[in-house]
Order: sequence, then structure tokens, then C-alpha cells
Amino acid sequence: MQSSQWLQGGPFLEVSFLLQLKEDKRKTIQFILDNLSKVNNNIEIVDDNIGEVMDAFEVGYPYDEGDVQTTHIHSFSLNLYVYLTRRRKSVLQIDLVSSNTVMVNFMFYGSTMDAGEWEQIGIEQDEYTDFTNFLKNLYAVYEFEVGGIAMEENVLELFGSEEIYPNECYRYEALDPERFLQESSAFIDIIWKDTNKKLLDVPFNHVRLDKQGILIHVCSFND
Repeated sequence: MQSSQWLQGGPFLEVSFLLQLKEDKRKTIQFILDNLSKVNNNIEIVDDNIGEVMDAFEVGYPYDEGDVQTTHIHSFSLNLYVYLTRRRKSVLQIDLVSSNTVMVNFMFYGSTMDAGEWEQIGIEQDEYTDFTNFLKNLYAVYEFEVGGIAMEENVLELFGSEEIYPNECYRYEALDPERFLQESSAFIDIIWKDTNKKLLDVPFNHVRLDKQGILIHVCSFND
């Protein structure tokens, strides 16, 4: 997990999902940003250097500058305000995690206590459902392969791998929901797109969504 000076302290609550890379990297980033306005939450981009960071994402940078065979990292972040019940600071981070998969991650300050020195508001008990609804709203727009909510974890955790990305082990179709739902998970809610691998048995409370999504409630925010 990475953050920026926009978000400080911690812990960080992460709302993340995987998208199939259907076009080139720049067009995929543009698709993600263009569709933020369609999400049923107002999302306000604070940064004004979007073109520069898109250029940097497209080119990437070497993981190890001394190794000509090194992996190239393609990563992109923007500072945002996301309007849930209250306006919250967020960092949107987008990473190319395999040749056909992009991870999109909205990071929020996740403490119950306000951090006034950084203008960060805590999460009150009745606001936890805001994040579940936000994940559902994101799915309605992006129809992602899998998405989830966790404290200090993103959806790559569901692969059970410690490989550095980008790596082909993080292809979206490599995910096995039967496996990750049986294992101990840090996730609170997961949305699975029930098209590539249909879930026959869901061992948690779940709700069917439009567009073939399944919202799976793994644990409560207080667990």
C-alpha cells in the first residue's frame, strides 16, 4: 500500500478492484478517469497535472535501474475528494499488475478518530455502510472482475502471492474464488463478477447484484 502527503497517519481503508486491460495503457487510464463522473458519488480530482502523470504511467519506470532485464512499473496516483455521507480525502492509485489487468484502488483514512492536523475525518459507526455502497456504485459503472474493501490491504491479497507486480500471476482470470473465500481473509466485503468462474457455494452472507455481480459480506468493519 502506498499513500501520499494528501493522506497521512493511518490506518488506511482501501476500496479496490481489478479491471481487464482491453486497450492500451493510456486509453485504459482515460476510461477510468472519464467514468468517475458516472459513479453515484461525487468524485472531485484535486490535482491539476493529470496529463503528466498519465505520461509517466504510460512510460513506466524500472524496478531496478541497474538491471537491464528488470520489470517496468506502471503506476499512477491522484488526490481526490470522494463525497460519501461526508466529504473525504482519498488517494486514487492505479497500477498495471499484469499484461491484461489493472488494479484501481481508492485509499481513505480509516481511523475512527479525526486527525484535525491533517484535515482528515474519522469514520463513525453509522458511516461504514458508505464504503460498501461506494463499492457497489463503482461496480455499477466499471463492472470490474473483482473488488473489495479491507483495512491496509488491496484485492491483490486475494491471489495469495507475494510476487512483485506486474506479474502474470496477477492476471484477473487466475483468481480462484472458491479458494480465497475458504481462506482467512482481511476483507470486509467482496464483489465478484460471476461470469468467468461461477460461484457454486458462497460460505458467507451474499446478495446478487445487477450485471452478474455478487456482493459477499465476509466480516463486519468492527471484526
